[in-house]
Amino acid sequence: MNRLAGIVSAVLGLIVIVLTVLKVVPGMWGTGLLLILVGVIAIGLSFVSGPEEDGTPRMSTAATIGNIFVSPGEVFQNLRRHPRWLAVLIIAAIVSSTYSVLFMQRLTPERVVNFMTDKTVQMPMIANNPEAVKNVEQGRPQAIADAQNPVLIAASFLNDFLGKVFLTALLSAIFFLFILALGGKANYWQAFAAVAYAWFPVAVIRNILGAVILYLKDPVDIHPVLGQSGGVLQDSLAFLIVPGEHPVLYVILGSFSLLSFYWIFLNSSGLKNAGEKVSSTTAWTATLVIFIIGILLFSGWVAMFPGFMS
Repeated sequence: MNRLAGIVSAVLGLIVIVLTVLKVVPGMWGTGLLLILVGVIAIGLSFVSGPEEDGTPRMSTAATIGNIFVSPGEVFQNLRRHPRWLAVLIIAAIVSSTYSVLFMQRLTPERVVNFMTDKTVQMPMIANNPEAVKNVEQGRPQAIADAQNPVLIAASFLNDFLGKVFLTALLSAIFFLFILALGGKANYWQAFAAVAYAWFPVAVIRNILGAVILYLKDPVDIHPVLGQSGGVLQDSLAFLIVPGEHPVLYVILGSFSLLSFYWIFLNSSGLKNAGEKVSSTTAWTATLVIFIIGILLFSGWVAMFPGFMS
């Protein structure tokens, strides 16, 4: 990552937080903190060198974006010597943020915010505290206004991109260490490129198909929480379960979807082909372990807050 870009990002984050404190801009604490966090990560990663070149011709970014859908192995092999990630994360952020905006418009901010607020008030830790209930209820009008604020809507695109950069950096570090622990060999930026490109097709397909289904279904039939992030796409057996009655089972079945299997295949292929010396066993083991941990973490969250699934 570019060190100067990291410094600029961190400084912009500080400016956004100051402007938020002074109430010059509305509630952009999250954006400011993400800018600072990603800036710090960028500065730190600027000291990490990339892989050595061996004369392999560099595939154009446009070619990698198109070929990742039809010839992923070829793309990942090229990323081994020419790792990159910026374009796919920007496109993925645009696609997912656009879906989120369409989702909010289709269901209306009032319905989504009221649902979330009602479920928050019903949580035992809130419901048993009159003062907490009062504070949550007082924030309802502002939450609806924020969901309609064009500045915050625009900021959501930036938040999505910054969040993807952070998550990719984190997962790349985990996979990188996993590969080394299993006796493989890889450069951190090879892992970073593999993770970014493996997630890209999944994000594009999920959100584009989700947007189409969003306007084919009656908004009344779309869940205010489960329908977010392309969740209207039913590509698993989760539809057999009533989420409000068996939330954890719903999450587990929903995790074993066609797109999840597609991601497992792409990520395993990416780690194997983008790495210097990574066996298929190592790539698949690393991917499946992280996949299972993700299911367990999400299931634990749902078990603690099952009301949001009803």
